[in-house]
Amino acid sequence: MAVCVSARIPTKPLHVLEAHELGINAVKFSPTSKLLATGGTDCIIKLWDLIGGKLHSAGTLEGSNEGITSIEFDPTGTKVLAASYDKSALFWKLDDCAPKFTLTGHSRKVTSAKFKSSLRQAVTGSADRTVKIWDLQRAACVKTINVFSFCSDVVCSEYFIVSGHFDKKIRFWDSRAASCTQEVPLQGKVTSLEISPDHTQLLSCSRDECLQVIDLRMNNIRKSFRAEGFKCGSDWTKAIFSPDGSYVTAGSSDGAVYVWNVNSGLLETCLPEQHSSSVNAVSWSLSGEYVVSVDRSRRAVLWSDI
Repeated sequence: MAVCVSARIPTKPLHVLEAHELGINAVKFSPTSKLLATGGTDCIIKLWDLIGGKLHSAGTLEGSNEGITSIEFDPTGTKVLAASYDKSALFWKLDDCAPKFTLTGHSRKVTSAKFKSSLRQAVTGSADRTVKIWDLQRAACVKTINVFSFCSDVVCSEYFIVSGHFDKKIRFWDSRAASCTQEVPLQGKVTSLEISPDHTQLLSCSRDECLQVIDLRMNNIRKSFRAEGFKCGSDWTKAIFSPDGSYVTAGSSDGAVYVWNVNSGLLETCLPEQHSSSVNAVSWSLSGEYVVSVDRSRRAVLWSDI
């Protein structure tokens, strides 16, 4: 597995391709940094090998009846968990294009699906105002948490879950007691959440055109990130940390990708002109060398400074 010592700020597009038949909602590098997965409103996940600075088709994962909303690799890079508009989450092993099983039980679209740190369980968030915990050995729901509002994203550790909501709040949950331990109010609908690589910070993106980093030890907002021209283009726009935690990045409705420095809070770079529509999601390779951005009009762009 490639380990990132220092992330490199992307400066130029290496490869631009029309990756799906319809818009792309999700993108994720595997832990090896050599495999990429993209998920679209065309109901499939496409796999891509990163070779020689280009993305080469490496197969598809099928089985969803509607669009894919999120993608997650397990730490071995051999299993994939995805959320879908068809009210389910799906689990694949990469040696089979058909899902090993499907997690059903939500009454509206599933917006996020994440592995818990033990890998024996998964957590899903949904528009039906619930978060569910699943036993992956039995493909069964073991707990349902009523979370008060449309859930746009979830992140988790072994004992706590954090959910982001359309009522402009981030909620922290004790997953054993299914109780809310804290609420953090924001100024806009929450579109995404991510925990930093060292598990000490939480990144949020919201519809008030703002990214915020919350210190999980002090439970307060450490930094806010804005930029002239940056606009959160959808209710599911995804913002992420770089693999060393030094930067945060997100795509904008103007088709540009913005990168901020976490320590200074300042805009590090803006990568324009490669997307003609709103950028929905970004992924940074664990090696720190590459960023991929995907947009509403089916385009994927591979960025680097190499």
